[in-house]
Amino acid sequence: MTKKILKDLTRARDSGKPVRVARDIDGADQLDGYVVGIGRKWVLLHTISDEYRLDGYSAVRLRDIAHATRSGWKGALVAHRALALRGERPRPPAGADLDYTKGLIGTLTTAFPLMAVHVERVDPHICYIGRARGIDRGKRLRLQEIGPAADWARTRSAARTTDITRFDVGGGYIDALHAVGGRPPER
Repeated sequence: MTKKILKDLTRARDSGKPVRVARDIDGADQLDGYVVGIGRKWVLLHTISDEYRLDGYSAVRLRDIAHATRSGWKGALVAHRALALRGERPRPPAGADLDYTKGLIGTLTTAFPLMAVHVERVDPHICYIGRARGIDRGKRLRLQEIGPAADWARTRSAARTTDITRFDVGGGYIDALHAVGGRPPER
């Protein structure tokens, strides 16, 4: 990540205009959204769905960002205007710690019942969705996973925090899994 990228992200946040974020991870999604927070390690986007609706949040590592631009994204103006006409305004969740991975996991877990955890450098096509259950001594996030049928796993999986490239919270799919699956069993 360069100073130019940080400057572009700061300008996008201060302008209140949407941005497209591309990362230097093979196979990783480009993300469209509003920059609602910038920390020492993470950037928080209030993401825009394909239907031009605000759809949860994505936190991405600053070091993985290849570029962030408002220019060259033809849908940016339409998305911004459509959201404004619907009265949808981007806003950050309260108290998101974007300086430290452990702090970010803690604040997201407090604010949202489920999170999607991406390890795109390991495999860009897989994400794990569930309830964070802490970080062990080996600096691995313990996650009680929920499957695509909204069924809770009996065991907890683990992902090294250094392998995590993105967190998603509060989006339509994740919220639907929580609505159907309910609270995770305490095990």
